[in-house]
Amino acid sequence: MDLRLDSKTGLLDLAWCAQAQKNGLLNLGRPVFATDGDDRYDSNERADEAVPLARDLNYVLQTVRDTYRPLKWASILRTVAVPDWAERWEVSKITGTGSISIASHLQNSDFAQADFSRATRTGVMYEFANGYRYQSRELVRAARLGINPSVERAQLQRQAAEELLELSAATGKIRLPNGTEHQLFAAGLATLTPSTDLPALVTASTKASTTTSWTTADAPDFSKILTDLHNLTDAVYVNSKERRYADTLVMPLDEFQALNRNRAANFSANVLDTFMTEWARKIGRQPRIEVWDLLKNLGTISTGPRIVAFDSSDLDVACIMMGKPYGVDQVLEVPRGFEAIASMVTGGFRTLDSNGIAYMDLAA
Repeated sequence: MDLRLDSKTGLLDLAWCAQAQKNGLLNLGRPVFATDGDDRYDSNERADEAVPLARDLNYVLQTVRDTYRPLKWASILRTVAVPDWAERWEVSKITGTGSISIASHLQNSDFAQADFSRATRTGVMYEFANGYRYQSRELVRAARLGINPSVERAQLQRQAAEELLELSAATGKIRLPNGTEHQLFAAGLATLTPSTDLPALVTASTKASTTTSWTTADAPDFSKILTDLHNLTDAVYVNSKERRYADTLVMPLDEFQALNRNRAANFSANVLDTFMTEWARKIGRQPRIEVWDLLKNLGTISTGPRIVAFDSSDLDVACIMMGKPYGVDQVLEVPRGFEAIASMVTGGFRTLDSNGIAYMDLAA
């Protein structure tokens, strides 16, 4: 049985817990509700200091939500909701061409018709679970001292869940407890790694330093780096036949710092400021650059860095297929304490329309 959360606060629905425990559907240990003789839950009721209380877990959940910020994937990629009971997801893309004819030269039966095809892609929904435990002695100590239970374990498990999503979105892999990486997603599910689903590589310029890496660029390379950035963002506009503008650039920290540092001789503005001004003027809105170090070794040029440009405003380009965000599913009684079982359901990262995304690989 799934634990019910309050629709307004997102925390544990205490009234539901009280009724579920009364009906024998939920066991939080010894009675924790209705200590004044009635069946209603009152906020001041506490049956036993050594019993895991729902409001203690509420504090943990609220604290983790308030103090922990999701990692990079959540700030870069939008989310498409999928029912959490689904085993697979499916998305379709219509491709084709329309045609126009001069009406005065044709009979009605000769009018040109649109020709299209539907490409369907499916993927598996993956469920991941972890948990954290509180011993009864910790709860007794918290109750006696008038303090809240510790949140460190819940925070670490939340961070582990976010790191799993971040790695899978960037590389299609997850990191197992032994430290090895496992390829998670089936073929056809594009990530930001090399993939046939992404458009052809946009080639970086050869700079005066005889390398394509921005980190070793000098003042004479100012204009070439600027050209690299415009060529990459222009690729989205050209490939999509003017339907999309790249409004987001994702790159490793080293490359971002190189843009921030490089200046032309006798010119006060750096590459970053110059490009951002020209880019915003080109697309008519404020673009953004995100630093994501997981792209540092994804390139095809001696495993150098990868720079990705895409239209983040369009869900058809790139997003996360999410069945259920990370959260507590059940509270279980264990000997001398309780466990909170948390999980999430996701289908990972996908690129549906590759015309809205392009990448450039630099040398290591």
